Amino acid sequence: MTPLRPIIFVLSTAALMAQGSPDSTETADTWDYWLDPIVVTATRSERSIFSVPYAVHLIDRDNIQRGEVGLSLGEALSGVPGIVVSNRHNLSQGDRISIRGMGSRAPFGVRGIKIYLDGIPLTMPDGQAQLNNLDLGSTGRIEALLGASSSLYGNAAGGAIHMHTQAAPDAPFQFQPRLMAGSYGLRKWQGKFSGRIGRQSYLVNVNRLVMDGYREHSSARSTAINAVGRRAISDRVQLVTVFNYYDAPYLLNPSSLSRAAADTLPASARFFVRQQGAGKRVRQGQAGITFDYADDHGRQLKVTLHGLSRSLLSVIPGRIIDLERLAGGLRTVFRQDLQVGRWPLRWVLGADVELQRDGRLEFTNQGLSDDQVDQLTTGELFDRLQYGPRELDQDELIYGVGPFTQLEVALGPRWLVTVGERYDRYTFRAIDHFLDDGLDDSGTRVMERFSPMAGIVYRPHEMMKVYGNVSTAFQTPTTTELSNRPGGAGGFNPALKPEHIRSYEAGIKGVWVPGRFSYALAIYHLSIADMLIPYQIQDPETEEVFFRNAGQALNRGGELKLDWSPLGGLGTTLAYTWMDFRFEDFLVETSTGDSVQLAGNAVPGVPPRSLYARLNYEHGSGSYGELSLQWTDRTFANDFNGPAPGSDEPLEDFVNDAYLTVNLRLGLAGQLGRLGFELFLGGNNLLDERYNGSIVPNAFGSRFFEPAPGRNWYGGVQLSYPGAR
Repeated sequence: MTPLRPIIFVLSTAALMAQGSPDSTETADTWDYWLDPIVVTATRSERSIFSVPYAVHLIDRDNIQRGEVGLSLGEALSGVPGIVVSNRHNLSQGDRISIRGMGSRAPFGVRGIKIYLDGIPLTMPDGQAQLNNLDLGSTGRIEALLGASSSLYGNAAGGAIHMHTQAAPDAPFQFQPRLMAGSYGLRKWQGKFSGRIGRQSYLVNVNRLVMDGYREHSSARSTAINAVGRRAISDRVQLVTVFNYYDAPYLLNPSSLSRAAADTLPASARFFVRQQGAGKRVRQGQAGITFDYADDHGRQLKVTLHGLSRSLLSVIPGRIIDLERLAGGLRTVFRQDLQVGRWPLRWVLGADVELQRDGRLEFTNQGLSDDQVDQLTTGELFDRLQYGPRELDQDELIYGVGPFTQLEVALGPRWLVTVGERYDRYTFRAIDHFLDDGLDDSGTRVMERFSPMAGIVYRPHEMMKVYGNVSTAFQTPTTTELSNRPGGAGGFNPALKPEHIRSYEAGIKGVWVPGRFSYALAIYHLSIADMLIPYQIQDPETEEVFFRNAGQALNRGGELKLDWSPLGGLGTTLAYTWMDFRFEDFLVETSTGDSVQLAGNAVPGVPPRSLYARLNYEHGSGSYGELSLQWTDRTFANDFNGPAPGSDEPLEDFVNDAYLTVNLRLGLAGQLGRLGFELFLGGNNLLDERYNGSIVPNAFGSRFFEPAPGRNWYGGVQLSYPGAR
């Protein structure tokens, strides 16, 4: 929820402010305006948003937290064109997030997008990100960089999302408890402690979540802690420490359904899924420290050291996976501003070193006895599972190194040219400890790539930029994708190759201050070679997802965002996304042994169009309201875009229909003495639309669909002591 002011709140948390008033002979074009610096850091150094040759969108604290549940990134990113967040309403699998189609086929977690929290990567070296420890209840700012970003981030085909914990209040201590309850057994408690003492600031947020879930076998329970401390050692040096912890004793997975089941019994989960106890148990801790030096001579050095420990029990139909992960790394970036003759230059260079070690054990899942299904308490479920024979026992090691450099040159007051390059080398090594089968599947795979980029920005006006860029990206298979082999062998799949992307983008962004109006338009052309495609084998006793490479795909698209504040306190937002994502060369073999060329087919899981619109209002009394709608186009669920050749199944069984959802947020904030309060109420899917919030591309048995709940409600209260005055 963005608090609208007399001048539109544009592009960041900084407001555009008008100074003075014109006399009767002046026009609006002669007014003087000051724009507080709009700075983004997603480009690896602090830069003005009008100097960046990419599409970049900023989301402020109110849009992230105010009146929201805080369970899905879609709550904050729904108004960003080009980003699709498929809410699976399944905390075991998490949101499926894609940028310009990249990441749309992830079986779980987030793929192809680099995600950071306070400078600490949530994305592992192999390219997979788990967002369990993401704390939206204390997030104050999100930066979304769209497009191929490997010249900055390496294994980042779609872009990068940077999240920053909110700043501490200018007081020694503040306590903010928050209580929330809603439909389907939702209960969430949060306690936030923060303050500023001299040169030190701190914020600690603790939250606990319990929910039954809309569907059968979808309950979840978790406890999370997010802590950030900042210490100004001097005027030039700052230390930032980050720690987060996440513990979920159970996150159950209801799995996907066929079209007939999704239409008639959307809240159901198949008996086989429940008998197999599908879900996850997770415990994770992550920490990091950043040294930040900046002087008055245009020099800045940032060094971040980070580490992670993750324990995961993942139960899927057919298999039980016991994973112990240790990961960490070092991120460095140095910036130098120079003056060469009459040309100002900015030179950035740095390197990322990443390490990941997974101890992976996999067993046949013999599930529960039939008389235990639906009879055990949720906390007992994983302890009663019957383990079958061990199928895999291996260590998986990943070493990644990525030096990069970027040069920004100002060619006069209106032109800015940026060029950069990065070299990445990832070494994947499997050490096979399961030798009972008489085979040693140990092995090493090396994947490396140079990723250059070039971009240009033209500023015809101080509050307008026209830009373009040519860039490349690549995306390695993850350890899960490499180790899941249809034949059941250990080691890594030797045939699976990384994706390679070439991107062309042009756009315009600006603000018309007198009209309190901002706009952003981008068009792009992505060429993808060896695209990673998920599929499931024809086996009713397993739901494992495997991967193969498609020869060539092409994604062309456009993104439009408009913000307008016609009156003080009243604001509107419109975001439109268009994507034409198709195979250009993809030869597959059908179940009958025939080869079929799928060139021209739409890539599954990518909605070709989506529209978001929002009307929000804030009154000086502290009351606020927001009405939003989200329309998503029909989407194909498999590579064939319908039944396979020779099948007589109906087309609608392979298509997720278009849907429209309408959501409402209402709230009242105020002050009682030193106690601040906020009451809020939210309603989702007010029209009670029957729709599927997500699909599983190429699922076996045509079980593509993950139903979303009908009309549902939540409400809560947040207190602040001492409250703001």
